[in-house]
Amino acid sequence: MRKVYLETYGCWLNKGESEIMKDLILEKGGIIVDRIEDADVVIINTCAVREETEYNMLKRIKKLEQLRKNLGFKLIVAGCLTNVRPYTILEKAPSASLIEPDSIHKISDIVFGDKRELLIRKYERDTTLLPKYKGGIRYILPIQSGCLGNCAFCIGRVSRGRDVKSYPPDLIVKHIEHAVKNGVKEIILTGQDIATYGLDKGTNLVSLLEMILDRVYGEYRIRLGMMEPWITKKFCKKIGMLLRDERIFKYIHLPIQSGDNKILSLMRRKYTVEEYEEIVRNLRECLSRVSIVSDIIVGFPGEKEENFLNTVKMVKRIKFDKVHVARYSLRPFTYAYILPQVAEKEKKRRSKIISDICAEIAYQINKSYIGEEKLVLIEERGKKENSYIGRTIEYKPVIFQDYDLKVGDIIKTKIIDASPIHLVGKIIG
Repeated sequence: MRKVYLETYGCWLNKGESEIMKDLILEKGGIIVDRIEDADVVIINTCAVREETEYNMLKRIKKLEQLRKNLGFKLIVAGCLTNVRPYTILEKAPSASLIEPDSIHKISDIVFGDKRELLIRKYERDTTLLPKYKGGIRYILPIQSGCLGNCAFCIGRVSRGRDVKSYPPDLIVKHIEHAVKNGVKEIILTGQDIATYGLDKGTNLVSLLEMILDRVYGEYRIRLGMMEPWITKKFCKKIGMLLRDERIFKYIHLPIQSGDNKILSLMRRKYTVEEYEEIVRNLRECLSRVSIVSDIIVGFPGEKEENFLNTVKMVKRIKFDKVHVARYSLRPFTYAYILPQVAEKEKKRRSKIISDICAEIAYQINKSYIGEEKLVLIEERGKKENSYIGRTIEYKPVIFQDYDLKVGDIIKTKIIDASPIHLVGKIIG
């Protein structure tokens, strides 16, 4: 019997894969523990999306190696960083085993075995393994891995490979049916780019969603993960129509990265600003309200002031509900790594300008909800006593103060206040 402690960093896909690892460990008779001090085996599931993230991961791995020397546990490094920086990881933790995301079906061999393993850059995913529903109102369900893009700033093709690897639709529906029957309220469909779902199996995301809605009855809501615009544009109207169903959050995460066509071309993005705006128009024509969430990189190599100002103009035109603004950071094995770089001071300046504009736009959008009545899914307790956080059908966070609520309930609510990042609710029924 092995007692295993698991730390997870990064995206929803990483979180889903950690749940798969837990399942496999439990099937072999292992125990998942909540404290490192109680563990025979420690797994860190890493992220490698940004330079700062990589630095933090390596710092944590070094700390775990120091703890290992004192506590005597076996250390396993999993996740995206293993394929990106295997040599550097082993410098920090020479005795660690490494296992890439697509090899997690072999996690039990490392946990229960006596050998040290280095399972990296194989890109051979077992798409029969999905995380089991373990209770609670939220269920994270990976539906694919891999990306068909080749963006100049992205390390994803190294960390996870380029081929799309989709899970069988019947298997996905079966897991969702089981979760809904057992009380799940929110299902997060995740992947590297869920817009590519099924392209390796002769199907697509629209067909999968139609199958889920046709076969799974109950009071639940699906949240769609990130979708790349160049593929989403092929079926955005169909997605918009499906989002009319109350079982799907009216929420789309659609990264644009830049509002300037020259920079999009340098980034090797496969769409123009005009094409992106057409996707948004089509979605908004289908739905009276829809949350459009995006990502923007400022200071990408080659971005001049006029290119940056075009991004500012685009943000003001589209009016995103939320934007994740990031300063460009160097990633190894990418084309942008070798290009002339924008000064860090200038990146910070641009980041502040566009972040302030996005926050003001988000505030104006959120204020427009004041006075509306919404059905809000209560997701979790807040930090303050008798406070709770819920979500509207547009996935807007709603704060409730001084209420005794139950996580998982769907509450009739009147929106009474707003900030750039959340709404404030009053229960009316």
